[in-house]
Amino acid sequence: PHPWKDGCYYISNEVYPQHRFAMSKKNGLITYKGPYFDDQLFKLVPSGNNDGFYYIYSCTYTKKRFAKKGAANNKVGSYDGKQYDDQLWRLVPRFQADIYTDDIFHFDNRQGSTPITRT
Repeated sequence: PHPWKDGCYYISNEVYPQHRFAMSKKNGLITYKGPYFDDQLFKLVPSGNNDGFYYIYSCTYTKKRFAKKGAANNKVGSYDGKQYDDQLWRLVPRFQADIYTDDIFHFDNRQGSTPITRT
């Protein structure tokens, strides 16, 4: 999180980590490689439906949020009008892991009264 803009984050790319999203007044939603500016800060706001989806708002242009403007890969941008479902985003883990404990050997000797031998 940003140190003094509460709830605001930079969103960077995994493959190109020096590139961050920015909300440009002139060009809309872009990626940017260079110095850090406040127009690169974003806040995730829950949809209000308790469904795991969020609106991604600019912390500088506070009415603008991410929007998917069609099915093609390059059809993304920003919008500052009424809220629609094409502006909702969900954070999805890249991998799913199943964690479990397999107890191989267990011995409680907190009193130290019994020597422990393994065979």
